[in-house]
Amino acid sequence: MFKKLPAQRWSVSGGKLKTIWILFLVLALLNFFYPRIAHADALTALSDTMSRLADSTPTAVYSDHTIKYTTPSGVAAGQNMQITFPAGFTIGTVDYTDIDVSWGPSTGAENELTLAATPSGATWGAVFSGQVLSITSGTGTITAASKVIIEIGTNATFGVAGDQQIQNQATAATYTISIAGSFGDTGKIAIVILTDDQFAVTASVDPTLTFTVSDTLTAFGTLSSTSVTTSSPNITLTVSTNAQSGYTITVKDAGNGTNPGLYNSTAAFIIGSADYSYGNSANLASVAGYGIQGSSATAAIASPYNVTSDNVGGYELTAQNLATYSGLADNHTITITSKAKITGSTPAGAYTDTVTVIATGNF
Repeated sequence: MFKKLPAQRWSVSGGKLKTIWILFLVLALLNFFYPRIAHADALTALSDTMSRLADSTPTAVYSDHTIKYTTPSGVAAGQNMQITFPAGFTIGTVDYTDIDVSWGPSTGAENELTLAATPSGATWGAVFSGQVLSITSGTGTITAASKVIIEIGTNATFGVAGDQQIQNQATAATYTISIAGSFGDTGKIAIVILTDDQFAVTASVDPTLTFTVSDTLTAFGTLSSTSVTTSSPNITLTVSTNAQSGYTITVKDAGNGTNPGLYNSTAAFIIGSADYSYGNSANLASVAGYGIQGSSATAAIASPYNVTSDNVGGYELTAQNLATYSGLADNHTITITSKAKITGSTPAGAYTDTVTVIATGNF
């Protein structure tokens, strides 16, 4: 019913076969002498943060550089990354001791490389040749898609602290840093140099002095000839000043206008300060009199007021140094404690005194 078709024969003549073999040979030779060119990947997230942007005119300005980028390909053993600075940026004596290199998947600071002038094993080489910084692997690698941080200058602190910086261009303009190398990835970073990268800020502060007296009255109540009485409350002086040489606080009293002390005008009698003979100081445990003690956590209390217990210093009708301080002061406090004692023959009646305190700023 169906006819059987004769089998089709395929044949290649000797000339055609020879031509095919020649084509194969040519293609193999082209592939050997002209291998396929690997296409470089583009670096991402590139930046260079400089510590100064001013030009080196008329005086030299030096800057740290913090270069960051993400490498899609990573760096294999024996490969290098090359950072080329624009002409006019003076490299000077910057070497591997002024360079830090780190890398990692998250921040770029996870893995810090050990650097030397030339690579050896796990130690990477970092060296400038002209404007080009080559960072070369010995056996170390950087994983693909890693972030890389390169610090150049005094900001390099790993191992040996950097002490040299790159001098800025003398002309204000925008410049380009190029990144390439045998690791295959490439990229460029724009940086700017300004005529001046700083501005001045001015302010003035007026001289200040504040001074407060805690109370306008301190009362002894009834005085005794057998024990020492302390007035209440103590008087607290508070002083603040921006005077470079601090402050001085003085005290004086009115007494009876002729001598210092607590005065009874009706009886024309005075309880002398610090004692009835107007001695400069007194121990009221053994003599009658009237005086004060000074105390402070900050100020220096002057003699004779820097005493305790039943000892007191006497008032004078002229101002006497109570406390001094030699620097800036913020809310310093000085406490005045008043003490008195009478004799059995001290006339009855009311006794008063008026004390004047003065704060002086030593500007």
